Amino acid sequence: MTTSPASYDLLLKGGTLLDPGQGIINHRRDIAFQGGQVAEVAENIAPERAANVVDIAGKVVTPGLIDLHGHFYHGGTGSAVHADQNCLSAGATTGVDAGSSGFLNLGAMRDYVFPAHRTRLLAFLHIGAVGLAANRALGGGLQDLRIIDVDQTADAVKDNPGFLFGIKVRMELNAVAHWDAPEAMRRARAAADQSGGKLMVHVSGTPIPLPQILEFMGPGDIVTHAFNGNHEGILDRQDNIRPEVRAASDRGVIMDLGHAGVHCDVEVAKAAIRQGLPPDTISTDIHLPPPGRRVYLMNDLISKFHAMGMPMEDAVAASTSRPAQVLGLEEKIGSLAPGMSGDAAVYDLREGRFVWHDMVRNKVEGKVRLDTFLTVRNGAVAWREGKLTEMGPC
Repeated sequence: MTTSPASYDLLLKGGTLLDPGQGIINHRRDIAFQGGQVAEVAENIAPERAANVVDIAGKVVTPGLIDLHGHFYHGGTGSAVHADQNCLSAGATTGVDAGSSGFLNLGAMRDYVFPAHRTRLLAFLHIGAVGLAANRALGGGLQDLRIIDVDQTADAVKDNPGFLFGIKVRMELNAVAHWDAPEAMRRARAAADQSGGKLMVHVSGTPIPLPQILEFMGPGDIVTHAFNGNHEGILDRQDNIRPEVRAASDRGVIMDLGHAGVHCDVEVAKAAIRQGLPPDTISTDIHLPPPGRRVYLMNDLISKFHAMGMPMEDAVAASTSRPAQVLGLEEKIGSLAPGMSGDAAVYDLREGRFVWHDMVRNKVEGKVRLDTFLTVRNGAVAWREGKLTEMGPC
């Protein structure tokens, strides 16, 4: 009696695997997918065992990237982007919306907008009832603290496990007045605690001292835009890491990039990397920018931070296994171990001269760049060489 060989849906053959979550760094591996999951990772898998084979010899393959801070409520706010176009094209298979909606307008995002995308979309809920929906008209959204309802916000997070992971609050001059900022922080902290979720805080341009914000934050909470160049930043006047920032990091507060162009100063980031405080997580804060603002996708940010001194495997870990751990999803995403979700990114490692900029005319020059060749989502090719293969279901 003969046994038929196993049938895989997709086989990526001949690539160089960079998977920090498994401790596999730059080893040739074939990766097979079946039923939406990783089925096998081995040095050689016979191509006849798969219905679809893609030759990726000479290319780098990583787990699907996880963008921990983006804005994906497409059509629900004035600045949110289309996730499939901006995530899958960069090798990102999971996007986490950072407070585009509040409890009042959550339903449309959860039930209509996000399901219309192929990208896995998760979220933090804004402490304000309507999230960022009124930003174009009113600025930042917390000028009147009556828009905060701690109980209903916490209940929304509790009612949506696996989709909502906590509370987002913007500590920014245009979002909240300095006299209201401590109370907004207290309410955000209360909602996070009441819901059992994490607290994510925008700290770029804060109206109150950064150490005062950090007092509210504990292990697993997220400082986003941590490497901004504004006055109340992570460095002191001698460009040393402030002791309160170091203490927060030591107790498990996550230092997230939240790049967005305007929220990352190259010199601040370089100084932090030199002093042993690189980004815990790399994220884009992708949005529709105003004129003159430069934003980058995930593949460019990995390349940029590698050029700034992060080893490539550390930059990939900050975009895969580390954000998966922050979300508590490390058993599902962030690695290509068998049984994990079938999400992968394949890149051409381009060599040449590449330049990345920030908004204060600093620049970073690098010799290599990750260019997306192919993105696998849920065990199938979702993006290849400039084209979406299929939109999400409508």
